[in-house]
Amino acid sequence: MNRHKNRELYQRKFYNKAYFEGWYYKQVTADEKHTISFIPGVNFEKNGANSFIQIIHLNEHDELNAFMIDYPIEAFTSCDAPFSVTVGKSVFSLNDISLDIDSDGIKVIGNIKLNDLTRIKTSSLNPNIMGGFSYIPFMECNHDIVSMHHELNGSLIVNGQVIDFTGGIGYIEKDWGRSFPSSYVWIESNHFDDSEAGLFCSVATIPFLAFSFEGFICNLIHKGIEYRFATYNGSKLVVNERSDNKVHLKFINNEYSLDIRGEVADTKKLLAPKMGSMNKTIKEGLSGKVEVLLKDKNDQTILESISQKCGMELVETLLPK
Repeated sequence: MNRHKNRELYQRKFYNKAYFEGWYYKQVTADEKHTISFIPGVNFEKNGANSFIQIIHLNEHDELNAFMIDYPIEAFTSCDAPFSVTVGKSVFSLNDISLDIDSDGIKVIGNIKLNDLTRIKTSSLNPNIMGGFSYIPFMECNHDIVSMHHELNGSLIVNGQVIDFTGGIGYIEKDWGRSFPSSYVWIESNHFDDSEAGLFCSVATIPFLAFSFEGFICNLIHKGIEYRFATYNGSKLVVNERSDNKVHLKFINNEYSLDIRGEVADTKKLLAPKMGSMNKTIKEGLSGKVEVLLKDKNDQTILESISQKCGMELVETLLPK
């Protein structure tokens, strides 16, 4: 299968030494009282290799908890056709996730079906969300969106509590390479006031050869139309505000402009890779607030909406204040 186009597939064969790969599955209940994300993955570094599942859970009391469950590398397997990855007794695919986790502080068992995945638009020049950059070998960090939006059917038992995800909404993305960017903004939500809107946004310091640059990708879907702003398609980015918990970004291309104002409150620590080792600490929130304002070139508003169920990470410094 074409690994440029089908980026959900396990990609490690293109890397020999330090390496990580992780898939991000986010699930939100229909009543929006529970959000739980699972990150199955692997990491390879000079001292060995491991597999893992990270979990971040926002419950009905707005309590946020995060867990890291380590497994031996032998507990990880992958399949291309049909796609799936397995860590321990848990299986993640494009059709469902089946969880069987029993660790200190966290026990999860159950199955959720994933229906009607929303893929992003692709072409031969832009085979995935990274566009032409996806053809550059051995990037420090690669990214792709597997599904911007899909429906859920099923339930999980989390620490003895039955949580029904039927009628809820899911999201899938992934990363792979050697290290996470030294600094970045990541924003994701498909729970806006306007139910037809979904957003993914990433701005990061990207090392390239002997220098680095600030690269960005922002993908907004509204009423079935995809609006993409990216370094590789000639869009421009203006950073109007940036702090430890707030960000105001403006993306501009020849046809549209998109203002994004994000704010994150409660966050929990997750582990991220640095040269294959899972020793970089980042903070993620699942109850961030994000406001979007999309206008056309005639300054006519296409979408103005707010999400209170936004996943957000604001890591280190992006640009000078």
